[in-house]
Amino acid sequence: MTQDWAQWEGETVDGVFRLDRYLGGSEHSGVFATEFRGQKAAIKVRAGEPRSEPGADLSHPHLLKILRTGRWEREGTPLGYVVMEYADEVLANFIPGRSLEAEEARETLAPVVEALAYLHGRGFVHGRIKPSNIMSIGEKLKISSDGLRRIGEASRGPEARGRYDAPEATEGQSTPAMDAWSVGVTAVEIMTQQMPAWDGAGNPVLPAMEEPFRDIASHCLLPDPRERWSVTQIADRLAGRTLFTRPVTTEPVRLPGKPKTMAVVVGLAAVALVAAAAFFLRSRPTAEAPAPPPAVASRQEPAPAVPAAPPEEKKPAARAKRVGGKVEHAVEPDVSRKALGTIQGRVKVRIRVRVDSSGKVVETKLDTPRVSRYFATAALQAARRWRFAPPTEEGSAVASSWVIEFDFGRGGTQTHSRQVS
Repeated sequence: MTQDWAQWEGETVDGVFRLDRYLGGSEHSGVFATEFRGQKAAIKVRAGEPRSEPGADLSHPHLLKILRTGRWEREGTPLGYVVMEYADEVLANFIPGRSLEAEEARETLAPVVEALAYLHGRGFVHGRIKPSNIMSIGEKLKISSDGLRRIGEASRGPEARGRYDAPEATEGQSTPAMDAWSVGVTAVEIMTQQMPAWDGAGNPVLPAMEEPFRDIASHCLLPDPRERWSVTQIADRLAGRTLFTRPVTTEPVRLPGKPKTMAVVVGLAAVALVAAAAFFLRSRPTAEAPAPPPAVASRQEPAPAVPAAPPEEKKPAARAKRVGGKVEHAVEPDVSRKALGTIQGRVKVRIRVRVDSSGKVVETKLDTPRVSRYFATAALQAARRWRFAPPTEEGSAVASSWVIEFDFGRGGTQTHSRQVS
């Protein structure tokens, strides 16, 4: 059953949930903005009789909350619906514009595999890991939780295999190895804006990728599900706890309009050198452990002659006559209208800045974890250009620290600032 879901805007599901703005979907389901108990939410309307949603009974910080499920009829046609948390950002909206940097990819995949490990440990398979099902809510990244299948449950059967589905997804039983495959495809796409290819034997042929993502993809995209890495192994590799276990070679691969030649990855011998170096660096502090006591003693010898304490003790008295600073020149981040258009809610980025006694920003630091790198970079660049009238102590200008908050939305960017010291 194929629907033009966007035309359903304005209808009310089950007499309760109004279908507000259409957010996206597929041939078989549409997602809309709605409200649940006075709060913004998302509702997925799906063709056919409603299925049970085991995700409604699960709870994990990186799993999207299911708020309600139900059945609805429209013009005599049965439909199922799932009301969920509303996502501020969807990863799929950013990938066409740019690929993720290594740290961004690590921060994205780590919560995904953590949530998958939780699901697998409770006997479920996600079955649909892809950028459109990876979202951020506030400062937390989550994966969708509707449509889960029990391990061993029949997989999709006659449905067409999607781009993120393992070869065995259209037949047999659902297994955690299918999720590993989808993680591999997703890792390739978010880092290269390309999809992986396969040689005549079904082995992955990957575009140029940084480690550990290349290693992860190569072990997730193996044709034999028994040979694929588990999500625990993926998590270990992301955290640097797993070395290469097999050499990965690549073949030249030609993509339409963009011929690329892939570099050959060094074999296990080079990896052994890296491992030895890493082991040496980890072991070095232990080997030198006996040395610190004399060093500490030698540093303590001149301690009686240090005269710095008295001047420091006078500072509190001076601060009693401190006059706060103020913003003289604020700069908005330079972000494209197209990028703002990908936001479904609000993206908040908080920057801490250190300002010298002349009012110039001398240091900036991102103070919002797990936020879109695109907006974070734009916020950092803007914060560096702010100017302040510095605070004073007894008439003299002094250094200060501030927090600048940028609130991005479809309608534009709002800024707020406050002095913290």
